[in-house]
Amino acid sequence: MLHDPLPNPLPCGERGFELIETQRLIIRLAEVEDVHEVIRFYRENREHLEPVSPTYPPDFLDEATWLEQVRNRLPEFAAGAGFRAFIFTREMPSRIVGNLNLTQVARGAFQSCVLGYNLAADEQGKGYMTEAVRGAVAFAFETWKLHRVAANYMPSNARSAAVLDRCGFRIEGHAPAYLRIDGRWEDHVLTAIINPSWSPSSP
Repeated sequence: MLHDPLPNPLPCGERGFELIETQRLIIRLAEVEDVHEVIRFYRENREHLEPVSPTYPPDFLDEATWLEQVRNRLPEFAAGAGFRAFIFTREMPSRIVGNLNLTQVARGAFQSCVLGYNLAADEQGKGYMTEAVRGAVAFAFETWKLHRVAANYMPSNARSAAVLDRCGFRIEGHAPAYLRIDGRWEDHVLTAIINPSWSPSSP
């Protein structure tokens, strides 16, 4: 099956690669000014997200929790160890519609990371997640020069399966009781996409 080409990741503003743009979306780290918006996003979407998320800790919606997250995520990104970001639309650049994470970054002989994401309940069906995943993969390949991006989903999550298929991810296997989700060990489908332009000269 042919897939649309990956877009180029576009660094913007003074933050450099702290921010990625696609045609309709902005994907960036949260700042202190975003903390109340982060809490609003998770509070309004909690019922929607909990069935596909690890159990939230008791202080998950506390302002202090997210102020600490903001402080921790920038040095993590600067070190190339992870990109735990939120998704905004160009039309409403201060309102969060989802999140997107590139974590478990491995260099050396592996050159890989793991992609995770979610989208607000009322933003489903607009193609935002497909656009965001393509932008994130382009960033991982073109900017971080990684060879592989993995992404896993529960077999019941048909939307996530469709997004990853459209973006060129291929199923590599099935893992029983792979991740503890909402208090239960859940099976997962394991997928990945390989960088077709990677070369030994990449970092």
